[in-house]
Amino acid sequence: MNNDRWNADGKLPASLLRPPVFESVNEYPVFRAGMDYRRALGEMEKHGGILVKGSFPTALKFYSWLKNRIAAANPARDFLSSRKTKQTASEKTRKILVRVNSHQIDLEKAPPIPWLRSFYPENHDFLIPLPDLLGMNGAWQWYEKGISYPAIPWKLHPFYGVYFPVRTGHLTMFDEWLAQKGKSFRSASDIGTGCGILGFIMASRGIGKIYGTDINPNAVYSTGMEIERLGLQDRFEIEQASFFGSAGRVNELAVFNPPWIPGKGSSITDTGIYYDRTFFDTFFSEAEKMLAPGATLVLIFSNFAIEAGITAINPVEKALGQSRCFLLAEKITAKAREKPAVPPKGWMDRIRENEKIELWVLQRANR
Repeated sequence: MNNDRWNADGKLPASLLRPPVFESVNEYPVFRAGMDYRRALGEMEKHGGILVKGSFPTALKFYSWLKNRIAAANPARDFLSSRKTKQTASEKTRKILVRVNSHQIDLEKAPPIPWLRSFYPENHDFLIPLPDLLGMNGAWQWYEKGISYPAIPWKLHPFYGVYFPVRTGHLTMFDEWLAQKGKSFRSASDIGTGCGILGFIMASRGIGKIYGTDINPNAVYSTGMEIERLGLQDRFEIEQASFFGSAGRVNELAVFNPPWIPGKGSSITDTGIYYDRTFFDTFFSEAEKMLAPGATLVLIFSNFAIEAGITAINPVEKALGQSRCFLLAEKITAKAREKPAVPPKGWMDRIRENEKIELWVLQRANR
């Protein structure tokens, strides 16, 4: 692994994705404590933004009021309406602006976010949308505290803009399968590595060499730093690339936890959640070329999109039915929610009641 890529000079790589910031070119109206929220909303819409002054709690109260107002006007009835409401809220709340001065949030009682200095070393006075600031602060808390997963004996510290799973049933399913079958594999490809969790599960199960890829530069940086922290440089190679990257032909095992929901993402981490209409066709076309005869391909998926009424098609099942190169060796399913809500509290609970996680084990045929 090329150590120059991993912060060797003390600076973050320029390629990393981070929230865009801007100088105050326009004179935005100011929001302070005590200002009528409806009047503030009108000023914000008229001028394209509003600058919060005073305290951080003041900004949070206006932000929460606006989100609740939008949710009340657009009640979520299902996944699609819920997502539309969230997108509307994101667009509107991004007009709430906060000043950052000398890498500190220019509001009383604001939390320190060390990434402000790391991400914008040359910017000393700028504006940033409040949702981006909140996202950065939340990501910093995860990064600092770390996340425990049941399948590995150490915490992971995902960097900003990196997708990491918050549910663990599919990870446990993969770990249990690997506990039975993993000894036969000496090397593996971890496609779309994200925070690296699948690669680290494979490493903890004794697979000696792991090649990870991800199109997100933040994921590549994050996993690379994690590998160094754990002293696993001799067992991993990580590359920013789509699908299989440049590691060469896969002779033993390739593992992929693809996005589970068809649609278009709107944030950095959405590449781990949503897939476009050509995604699986492209993946299986590449897999046919990159997997050697006899190699194993493991896909971790869910029927969430079907249960949510977004699609009637399971793309893995569809691709397998059309392929002459892959044979189904094994399919394992389990309920996504082991302890269902009784009674279901809403539309999401009803989806979770029927959602199943799937582990597809495919074999590359000798064709």
